[in-house]
Amino acid sequence: MGSSDGTIVGTTKVIDHGPSNERWDLVMLGDGFRAADQAAYEAAVTTFVTTLQATAPFDTAWDRVNVHRIDVHSTDAGADNPATCGADAPEPETTVATYFDARFCGDGSTRRLLVCDAAAVVTTVNARVPNWDAILVIVNTPIYGGSGGQEVATYSLDPTAHEIALHEMGHSAFKLADEYDNLQGCTSGETGHDHHDATEPTEPNVTVEVDRAKLKWRHLVVPATKVPTTSNADCTKCDPQTSPVAVGTVGLFEGAHYMHCGAFRPEFNCRMRTLGQPFCKVCQERIRAKLGTTSKSMCFVATAVYGDAHHPDVATLRAWRDRHLARGHPAMRTLSAAYERAGPPIARRVAARPRLAAPLRRAFLAPLARILRRRERG
Repeated sequence: MGSSDGTIVGTTKVIDHGPSNERWDLVMLGDGFRAADQAAYEAAVTTFVTTLQATAPFDTAWDRVNVHRIDVHSTDAGADNPATCGADAPEPETTVATYFDARFCGDGSTRRLLVCDAAAVVTTVNARVPNWDAILVIVNTPIYGGSGGQEVATYSLDPTAHEIALHEMGHSAFKLADEYDNLQGCTSGETGHDHHDATEPTEPNVTVEVDRAKLKWRHLVVPATKVPTTSNADCTKCDPQTSPVAVGTVGLFEGAHYMHCGAFRPEFNCRMRTLGQPFCKVCQERIRAKLGTTSKSMCFVATAVYGDAHHPDVATLRAWRDRHLARGHPAMRTLSAAYERAGPPIARRVAARPRLAAPLRRAFLAPLARILRRRERG
């Protein structure tokens, strides 16, 4: 990466919902787009932004989102693609000069792992949008590919590009785990994926826990749902059974985190398992929490009472508020504005008197959250 491989042209705030320190800021960059490709790059950004706005839960929290576009012109178009990549079939080799060195086979063995120089990307974004929350790089190639690292998600211009981007951003921006029960595919013949170890994953959407009372997402599981909801009868392969429950049911489905058995996911299917599916309720809850932590529009009182902005009850109350108070009838918007004014001083009062928190939680907020969850489930 360097000046010989391209030029940074400028930065545009394409979606502006307020100051960056009060919103969730997504920064989009391109690699392998020449000056002549600028219009195509801008169109790709617009397509993704439109898709993101229509995707739950961003659709009900869009006023918390800012989107920035950094224009970068590379010397050449495309991405590097080696002739050989692990055990994958050989392909015609391409080597191009791009600003962020986008390349396939990023780990030396997985052909469609499309990566770039993440450190250079972060340095570029830090200099132009220092209060960023997520980074997404579009690579100018029609070949399927993408990746989601610790900070930077990357995707190509394959026709399913927007789905790749949403999935990979789930990793990099929201620290969601892959929910599929294999690494290279159920028909790949891979070994070593029979049983997950006993260590509880850090990601919010996978678990090794089978005790209903200890589940990370227990607040979303109705009493009538069996736990585990599915079990794999043959841990030497992926579970072929179909879902025994209705679409959208939260339970405990075996097969996740690249393992056939011993790891569980919250719904039978999810965007973190299969492209084209919506984010499951657990993933949506995580995304809402992350969007909320950068917004001035917090659940001030609930957060002070629980002492945790990500507690399931707080997430439930915040989600209800987002759907009803901040939009719709003028009276609701007035009520929301009043809460914005009154919430912080009430929260400070609760924080200064910890003994107030427990009674408020038991007598009011916890029961209210349970009622709202029951209504959501219908």
